[in-house]
Amino acid sequence: MGFLSTTMSTIKQHRVRFSISLGICLLALFSLTTLGVLKVAMGHLNTSTPIKLFSSAEIDQLQQYFSNGLIACSIFLILSLLLFFVFRFRRWKNQEFTTNRMIYETGLECFLSLLLATIFLILLFALFEPTYEAILQNLYHKGLDQISNLPKTVISNGNNGIVYSTRSSLTFDFSSATLLDMFFKSLIKSILYILLNLVLLTLGFKAINLLTKKHKVR
Repeated sequence: MGFLSTTMSTIKQHRVRFSISLGICLLALFSLTTLGVLKVAMGHLNTSTPIKLFSSAEIDQLQQYFSNGLIACSIFLILSLLLFFVFRFRRWKNQEFTTNRMIYETGLECFLSLLLATIFLILLFALFEPTYEAILQNLYHKGLDQISNLPKTVISNGNNGIVYSTRSSLTFDFSSATLLDMFFKSLIKSILYILLNLVLLTLGFKAINLLTKKHKVR
């Protein structure tokens, strides 16, 4: 409780810094969740329509495109958290705080930022679901643009069947319940991934601090 009360006091004193950490968490959580939804959705495209709209190679290409986006967002998250920890080290270097206390308080501050970012993202999805679906659609079309020679339509039965567009809306291919399920599953995975990075960074900086102290004693 001591760490929590001290962290809350620090947040009140440094609202701008906390807003930056909250913005980083919200951006990372939104990006990881959205790209995660699209990656999962690509694997179910051919099963959500009466006919096979894409070849296996095209599905793999779409999944690879969004996987690359996930990797880029993951690298951005790790670097942002690392820079945030280093920034706190430099800011608190000449103040009367123990290094271990600073490490734990920084980790707790990031955790609180993640908690608020999660609440904000769920509220945004609930209140502005059509806007979120439009973002998904836009990113989906960007993925389709990466496929060369992709036909605009596919006919179900030779030349006389029903015409299906390869650029149909994701909300047409998937029900709202399915998209909601994908969203929350991707959100949980993103939260766990960010938490894992926070724990690893906290333990890593604690280990570095311990080794530094041992080196000074020698």
